[in-house]
Amino acid sequence: MKGISKEEHQLIDELYKKNAFFDVFKNTNTRKIEILQTLANSGSMFTLTFLLPLALDKNQTIRKTARDAIHQIISSHRKQDLIGLDQYIRRLTPYQYSGKLAAWHQLLPESIRAHPIRDDSDVSFIGICSFHRNGYVREAAIEVLSKQASGAEIPFLFLRLNDWQPKIRFLSFKAIKQKLHSDYVKQFLDAIYLIKHLSDYYTREKFSDLVDEIYELFGHPQNRNVLLSGFHSKDPTVRRFCFEMAINLPDIDRESVISEALRQSDALIRLQMVKHICRNDSNECLNPWLKRFRSDVFPPIRQLALQVYMDRFPEQSIAELRAALLDQHKTIREMARYYLKDQQMDFPSFYREKLKETDKGLIQAAIVGLGETGEKTDAQWITPFLFHDNARMQRSAVKALGMLNPEDNTEVFLSSLQSDKRSVSREARQILAGIVDLRHAELLWKIFENDERPHVKKNILFLFTKFSKADSILFLLRACATRENEIRDTAIRHIELWTSGYNTRFYVPMSDEKRKEIKDIFDKVQVFLPEYIAEEFEFLIGK
Repeated sequence: MKGISKEEHQLIDELYKKNAFFDVFKNTNTRKIEILQTLANSGSMFTLTFLLPLALDKNQTIRKTARDAIHQIISSHRKQDLIGLDQYIRRLTPYQYSGKLAAWHQLLPESIRAHPIRDDSDVSFIGICSFHRNGYVREAAIEVLSKQASGAEIPFLFLRLNDWQPKIRFLSFKAIKQKLHSDYVKQFLDAIYLIKHLSDYYTREKFSDLVDEIYELFGHPQNRNVLLSGFHSKDPTVRRFCFEMAINLPDIDRESVISEALRQSDALIRLQMVKHICRNDSNECLNPWLKRFRSDVFPPIRQLALQVYMDRFPEQSIAELRAALLDQHKTIREMARYYLKDQQMDFPSFYREKLKETDKGLIQAAIVGLGETGEKTDAQWITPFLFHDNARMQRSAVKALGMLNPEDNTEVFLSSLQSDKRSVSREARQILAGIVDLRHAELLWKIFENDERPHVKKNILFLFTKFSKADSILFLLRACATRENEIRDTAIRHIELWTSGYNTRFYVPMSDEKRKEIKDIFDKVQVFLPEYIAEEFEFLIGK
């Protein structure tokens, strides 16, 4: 889960300062309420941990505002985030944040049972109380939650089904069993991640029968509208479950479910539906769908469709395999070449011929295909595309040249490294990473000093790390003196990795001369390094 931001930490610290800090305000509680309302929009679940004592405050306004903030934070996050929050809060000891969380650590079960539940914000707070370290508090919270009827309590009940106290597990189980009817189907659907998590990972007890009963609820005709509404849920887990459940119902409009699934932007839903069709449909029903599957943007779907052609439509497979030779994805091109090897096909000639096409997508695939199948002499066919206006075309040419003849084209890759197009520069960096050595160091440093583009400088810093450990640290230290903060920070991250790996992942035997050279550069740039890195590095070099 996302951590608490620096700004939120400052607000929390302000929230818990003594009242003397608030004396400038006519009402000492006004600022607290403002902070609570601001923290309600927190992007971190952990923030609500520090709101719990205020949810127990004697002042009704502060107590209500804190509970509203807790409820808002919970509502803005996914149900699965409650799993991590539960584990975090249960592991809090009375010694952690004792100044801020004292009221939470001292919470008693009697306080839980005596508290009235007026709305969902109260339910959310009691739900968080079911995460408490004290088992008696958790038990009291579950007793209160089991009496609620809004449905907001359901996620918390599911989490306690894995509690280490058998009595708490039983109370939670009993409460859920009482809610196994249509009034709660929407809430069960919203908590589907927790239900799947229950059946897949909880080990203290097996709840397979309970999960099956819940799934039967989803399949009941009376609850069909709830299931179908899940197709448009914001939660991808809910959407995927609803399609998986709906397509297997015997009385569903199958065509409409399939059509809706294939319109989804979620590629895993489309793949899930394609697998279902390929597994269950006859050849006659399947054939009209395959053309659509072969043009899907998600490579695993195209690959699956190609495999279906091979297994069930051999008479159409050769044409599809030839088309797949120009697929944008490497795995599919390799698959096509594997199945066509018995055809005695000259793949390099095929790709050379396709370089004359006008479709940029086909040319791009042909360039990479020639790089994968050709020989060194085929580099002449690739070279003209290094100067193409299209960035993808350039990148493909650099990649192909790197496969065909990297050793003889170092200058080409160094030139591409300085491209305005980030993808081209990155591809050149990947190839150079396997061939650069100390002979290229001064040239790379010269480019680093003279080039103003951040992406070029960052790629060169990456290449410096491919030198020997003793040589790479020299150039990384020198890079810390650059005036660009972004580049300096990148260099410092590389130095931090070098320092943390020294004597653990690698050891650098150094001559006295090399050690002195590193020490001299370090002395010049030490001022740019964080203190903890500088101290650690100085210690290592001084050994």
